[in-house]
Amino acid sequence: MTKRIFLRLRRFAGCESGVASIEFALMFPIMMGFFMMSAEMGLIQLRQAMLERAMDIAVRELRLGNPAYRDPEALKAAVCDEVLLISNCLDDIMLEMGPVDPRDFIYSEGSVQCVDRTQALNPVVNYHSGAKNEAMLLRFCVLHDPIFPNTGLGKILPVAAGGGYRLIASTFFVNEPT
Repeated sequence: MTKRIFLRLRRFAGCESGVASIEFALMFPIMMGFFMMSAEMGLIQLRQAMLERAMDIAVRELRLGNPAYRDPEALKAAVCDEVLLISNCLDDIMLEMGPVDPRDFIYSEGSVQCVDRTQALNPVVNYHSGAKNEAMLLRFCVLHDPIFPNTGLGKILPVAAGGGYRLIASTFFVNEPT
C-alpha cells in the first residue's frame, strides 16, 4: 500500500502538465498592473494636453481684448467648452489671474488652489484683469478622477480635498493696448 502511494506521488511530482498555467497565474497580475498604469498615465497626459490647448485658445481671445472674457465665469466656460476629456469641468475648475511684476516674480506651482469638492461654493480666488501693457499670470486647476483609483497611479497620486487629482495649466501674457 505504501509502495503504491509512493509511486503515485513520484508520478505526480514528475508530471509537467499545468506549468504554463502557473507561470500565467504568477505573471498575469503584474502585466495587468503595467497595462492599467499605462492606460491611466496616457489618459492623464491626454487630459493635461487638452487643458493646456483649451487654455491657449481662450487666452488668445483674452489677449486680443475680447471683453466677454474679462468675466471669470465666461473665461472658465470658454476653457471648458474646448476641453473634451474632462467631465464635469465647470464644477471642477478653479481660475486664478493677476498682474505680475516681471522683475520681482517667483513662480511656485505648489501654491495653486483647486476646487474643494467638500464645499458647496468655490469662489474665484484671485481675478484681476490688469491694466494695459501689464504682464499677467493666468492659472487653471482642474480636478479629474482616475480610471483605476485603487491601483497603480490612482493609488499613489496625491488626492485633493474632497477627492480627485489636480491638473494645472498656467500661462503668462501681456494685456494688449486697445
